[in-house]
Amino acid sequence: MFKETANDERDKFPSERSSLVDLNDGVDEFFDVPEPSDNDPLDESWTSDYDSDTYSQESRQPKLNSATSLVKKLHDLAVQKRGYVDLHEKAREESSTPCCYGTTLPTDPTCALPCSWTTTDPSTFLIRGKTYLSDQKKVKAKGTLMEMVAADWLKSDKREDDLGSRPGGIVQKYAAKGGPEFFFIVNIQVPGSTTYSLVLYYMMSTPIEEHPLLVSFVNGDDAYRNSRFKLIPYISKGSWIVKQSVGKKACLIGQALEINYFRGKNYIELGVDIGSSTVARGVVSLVLGYLNKLVIEMAFLVQANTEEELPEYLLGTCRLNHLDACKSVSLIP
Repeated sequence: MFKETANDERDKFPSERSSLVDLNDGVDEFFDVPEPSDNDPLDESWTSDYDSDTYSQESRQPKLNSATSLVKKLHDLAVQKRGYVDLHEKAREESSTPCCYGTTLPTDPTCALPCSWTTTDPSTFLIRGKTYLSDQKKVKAKGTLMEMVAADWLKSDKREDDLGSRPGGIVQKYAAKGGPEFFFIVNIQVPGSTTYSLVLYYMMSTPIEEHPLLVSFVNGDDAYRNSRFKLIPYISKGSWIVKQSVGKKACLIGQALEINYFRGKNYIELGVDIGSSTVARGVVSLVLGYLNKLVIEMAFLVQANTEEELPEYLLGTCRLNHLDACKSVSLIP
């Protein structure tokens, strides 16, 4: 019985050995296996176990040498490619281009894209009607004077002012063309170890002289501007505590926060410094904690105080969909 078993094992042996050699050849193609030396004990045990007629060192060595040579070549190519990639990554870092202002926050009218902007239906907001001085009634806005054309979501190690004057941005591109376009820029600055800037760009293509109240604001002094610039905020989606903190009432921002005004050839920019008010800092800190879960809607206007100035009109609106601080664009010093 033992002899029969031994014979069976001997009959099976060549096919088993063949499959093992095939497996090792496959492994050699993918791993850098060192060439065996003449005095390698493993070789001695291998040859002692197997008959030299069926599996000799000479027949195995050429396969191993060719596989090892191929692996070494592939390894050298991989090292060269790694160096090539490293150099190009370094080149990309060193050749970083300045921010193209007006392009860093994408627009999405469907509101399906997180961290994006679009405009809000003007009728969402109530403004002073023609007879407001006599009846104190507000009416739904029917439209906006300007069109929102771009937005930025930026971060820096300092406060970033007067973005409208920076080369390569949307404002200066229009200025270079010499057209009638005029920009109204709202730069909401949130200070901290990292300063965030939410920048909204509104544009009109008709001469501002056709709108006396806007002309008075653009050409007025800071005291006049602070007494007239109005924001209407609205959290349309978010937690109850944030909605309660922000509210829905219109407010004259310049009466509560410091606003730095910058007047250029074809624009006026308002730098709203949230850090100038302890209360505002607290509210914004709360909002930042929930930011990527919020849908924030806003409208901007110049308050009308006289019968000649009424009815009010919105300069523009915006809807910010789930902003994410991690997706803000870092400005190059």
